Amino acid sequence: MTACPQLVYTSASRTLEGPGFGVFAMSRDWPRFLGTSRSSLGALIGQPVDGDAFGVLSRAGGRLAYSKVPVVSDDFGRQGNYVVQLLWDGSGSLAARDVLALHRAGGFLSSLGAGAEPSRDAAPVAVRPGRRSVPALAAEEVDALVSPVAAVLAAVESGTGVVQLPSASVVFDVLPRSLTDGVSLHVRTAETMGDTAAVRVLVGAHRSPTADAGNCTRARALLEAAAKGDLCPDGVGGFDELDAWLFADEWMELDPAALTDAQLAAVLASPGAGSWLQSPRAASAATVAASEDQAVEAALRAAIARDPAARAGVRAVETGAVLRAVFDGGRGRTTDFAGVTQGDLAAGFTRELSRGRRLPRMSAEAGLLVEQALALGHDVALVGLTDDVPGLAGVVARRPVVREALLREWSAGSWTKAHDELLGQLILYDAEWFPTLAGLTPEKALRTALRWAARQMTARQVERLAVTVASSQIAGHGWALREVLFPCGLPAEEVAELVSRQFALLARDDGWPRTLATKTESRLSAPGGVEKAAPKRRRRG
Repeated sequence: MTACPQLVYTSASRTLEGPGFGVFAMSRDWPRFLGTSRSSLGALIGQPVDGDAFGVLSRAGGRLAYSKVPVVSDDFGRQGNYVVQLLWDGSGSLAARDVLALHRAGGFLSSLGAGAEPSRDAAPVAVRPGRRSVPALAAEEVDALVSPVAAVLAAVESGTGVVQLPSASVVFDVLPRSLTDGVSLHVRTAETMGDTAAVRVLVGAHRSPTADAGNCTRARALLEAAAKGDLCPDGVGGFDELDAWLFADEWMELDPAALTDAQLAAVLASPGAGSWLQSPRAASAATVAASEDQAVEAALRAAIARDPAARAGVRAVETGAVLRAVFDGGRGRTTDFAGVTQGDLAAGFTRELSRGRRLPRMSAEAGLLVEQALALGHDVALVGLTDDVPGLAGVVARRPVVREALLREWSAGSWTKAHDELLGQLILYDAEWFPTLAGLTPEKALRTALRWAARQMTARQVERLAVTVASSQIAGHGWALREVLFPCGLPAEEVAELVSRQFALLARDDGWPRTLATKTESRLSAPGGVEKAAPKRRRRG
């Protein structure tokens, strides 16, 4: 209930018997700024022209309802008398539907009662919210009401306008209250009496207005739903919400990629958005549109915030975009509406691996995923993970978590060809991998890997590898000479120079007697012992 201070005005033509009355009754808390005279109230207390008139309008600070009723004559037999009743709502909540209901219920004064006395202490009038009724509409009535309802919708959507209608009661029953809260109403008068409302509805002897096709579609859908007993909820306050209520179910059946941004926003605002976003096609279309349109983005974020199913659907699509970039070389994730975490990506990554997928390339994204998955406790089989063995070797060598995982896997698994390939790449990447893995690797595989790596190396790398092998815990097999220096493919003079520089270490590794090794070293170090050749670039076959 809204308690509205009232002012009652009555007037008649001046005669020899006496003047008209003016203000007849007024509540104590009638707003002073509205005034009580014709100079301040103006047409509000003017004489009704075409019978009784009523409505509700906006003034600064609130809403003002009015009723004007002609009276045939007063007690003196004077013609042209009339009664005006004004109701003030300072909260601004009085709406057209409330005033229509008040008028239907006979809540406005229609005359002054017999013996009524003028008063400055009139009680406020309690106005209850207009009860919404489901109209019984036949098909032809729906057709007739489409244009009036659409015209009001068009004015509300544009934010301004004056709409002339033949009738209004069904219009304000069908339209949700929140959408029409600020709409003013004037029944059987063309005078808006200082109304400041942006949208004004004038009801009288008017023809049905025309409206745009979009709002006609909305109006018909509202009326057809009302005819079936389904009224749009009063809380619907925006056109996105209205469209969602009206058309979301229909739009959800269409190809998501074919929906406009406005339709997507409406679908996302609907209660069924969570289920709809479970479809990868729908979630993909929504995220792409949201990255380009602010209204769709706002609707998507709202859907994600209110519905865990919506978040799950979008998260799955955004996680899938990252995984496609990693496994298929496609474009990576460009949106993050669902807050995809490292855990989501790691779980999705290991799930794909468990299905037998392999990485075509160890990109930066792939290397990061491998590291994150291992750090979060997932099992990732590194040997045979990818065709990009050099890339994998680099990730293993640079990232401690991956290195530790490889060492565990190296000691636990059976030997495969993939081990051979990765071992050679690791030694090529860093000679220190030889002593690290030597104790966990079959001898044949070690020798094969040394020969392969040495053939890929520069002279400086070959020397470092030979020194590393000859200094390792398994030195003494002569592998530094036999598996590194001799098969490396460097020019003979470069190999001789390397042997001369590191002869003592290489001889010990090859098992030479100390005496022989010492004599040979002294000869090599004597002047002219080894001819110094000019450095040559290594030619690769």
